[in-house]
Amino acid sequence: MRIRLLDEATAARIAAGEVIERPASVVKELVENALDADATRIDIEVDGGGSELIRVVDDGAGIPAGELDLAFQRFATSKVDATSDLLGIATLGFRGEALPSIASVSRVEASSRTPDRESGERIVLEFGERAESGETGMPAGTAVAVRGLFSNVPARRKFLRSPGAELGRIQGLVTSYALVHADVAFRLTADGRQRMSTPGGNDLRGAVAGTYGARVAEAMLEIPDATPLPDGAPPAFAVSGLIGAPSVSRGNRGYMTLGINGRWVQSRRISYAVEQAYHGFLGERRFPVAVVLVRAPLNDVDVNVHPAKTEVRFLREDLVFSEVQRAVRSVLVAAAPVRSFRPTSSSHSFAIGSGPSGGVAPTNVPANAPGSGLSQNPLWPSPSGDAATATAGTPAKPGPGTAVNAAGDAEAPETLEPPGPTQRETLPVLRLIGQAQEMYLIAEGPDGVYLIDQHAAHERVRYEEIKKALDSGTPDAQQLLEPEPVSLDPRQEELLSDQGELIAGLGFVVEPFGPGTVLIRAIPRMLADHTSAAGDAFRGLLDEVASGGRPDAWRERMIATLACHSSVRAGMRLSDEEGRALVRRLELAEQPHTCPHGRPTMIHMSQPDLERGFARR
Repeated sequence: MRIRLLDEATAARIAAGEVIERPASVVKELVENALDADATRIDIEVDGGGSELIRVVDDGAGIPAGELDLAFQRFATSKVDATSDLLGIATLGFRGEALPSIASVSRVEASSRTPDRESGERIVLEFGERAESGETGMPAGTAVAVRGLFSNVPARRKFLRSPGAELGRIQGLVTSYALVHADVAFRLTADGRQRMSTPGGNDLRGAVAGTYGARVAEAMLEIPDATPLPDGAPPAFAVSGLIGAPSVSRGNRGYMTLGINGRWVQSRRISYAVEQAYHGFLGERRFPVAVVLVRAPLNDVDVNVHPAKTEVRFLREDLVFSEVQRAVRSVLVAAAPVRSFRPTSSSHSFAIGSGPSGGVAPTNVPANAPGSGLSQNPLWPSPSGDAATATAGTPAKPGPGTAVNAAGDAEAPETLEPPGPTQRETLPVLRLIGQAQEMYLIAEGPDGVYLIDQHAAHERVRYEEIKKALDSGTPDAQQLLEPEPVSLDPRQEELLSDQGELIAGLGFVVEPFGPGTVLIRAIPRMLADHTSAAGDAFRGLLDEVASGGRPDAWRERMIATLACHSSVRAGMRLSDEEGRALVRRLELAEQPHTCPHGRPTMIHMSQPDLERGFARR
């Protein structure tokens, strides 16, 4: 096959594929250009999920006279030159590829005016070729309208998702930039309806309210600014922002926003640092709402990694990780200190941390592992085979009573031994003694004392009751006296459209109610005592679907979410009668030793443990 030199139009379309992957890529590049132009207000308008129209208007510095045509030439940029150090880039854009890449796969109309001129310039391009140009009247700033995206690249266009899904990506992107740049006012309009608006003026809490709602904004905790150096200069590394209290956690990672030197980025390493900071504060499969803004020396951050510029490399990645984790953790500990109970002796020691959600967070040392200091708990099935010799850090082989988690991912292992007692049979009859810290029930059994996490225990009970009711027939719905409106983002609207039958099967009755809003008319009867949480439970269900996984596991995770929202919480006073009733219901559960998310419902302190703890033996 002969080697040929590609024509310029074909080469431009191929190059555009590296930068412009979907409508959200266009919005990203245009928003970054507006931010680099020091805009204080950015308006984004979208039709048809961005495939029909994307218009971005800003009030920035504008493009100098006579340079608008040059801006659409490949590798034309005002942000770097031959003397620039690509490891110290302060601007969001620098490659000079975005505008020509957009123009090569769409019809573009661009206008711009600098503040010192009375009129602006206008240019129209048809798939990279100039069609019109001239002067135009307009306010200072720049306006770019993109129509018919990928009309000349059918292969790319057919791989776009539905308009709702593409709009969800765009709103997520604009949300991220609005949170990273709280000094800029953002407004997003889609198909004639306003989807979000932020105030600007460095009001980060206001930006959170404009994107996630006022309730979330009120529950955010502030990361204090770093202390200036003795000479008054800011420290080289600093972390600021807002992080959500554990009570506003979500079912996926989509609500964590990271900014590095004013650049929105996606970093698994830094995201993991935030998640680790929440260890013990959130349950399994729960993730924080957070806006974490990192300031680092420009030469420590390499942004020239990928054409999309969403990935960065750090020269001192471990330092950034530790600074983020320390900053977030210190705020959480100060706002919700972790209680601990540590009976110790020369041969036994263990620690139990209580998270704000009311759950018990074990230490990193597995129970019954060598060196853990915990004797075999009768609530846990005995290990079989070589599990007894498992070392710390090596998962022991579960016994025949191993629970299947709410995601449906774990399976009982094969065994050649006769089946042992079921989990229900291993739970002895307990006598309630009382309640501690409005969080734990204290009960006495034949062989010691049991600390029962009231939320985790009730969650297990509710999970099995809900599952049994749904398996036996139609869902039992409770009509609301006053229907509750719930705001949804485009991604959640798309999920509701796709999984409406599954959600209705749980007992929710919802109907459209204006732009981006649905009306909840009925809720599952198990939420009847928690009607104030109906909206949160409904959003939680949508987050569970968004977290992916096998369709047959979605139902299990949804039931677990309903059980969580309909259970007693930490901080609720239970009467002796209510406590005894909960213990009796837990004794009847099929899997009483864990909640649906895998956390333990109780801790057993055997008689020998108590005697050793009090130095009686």
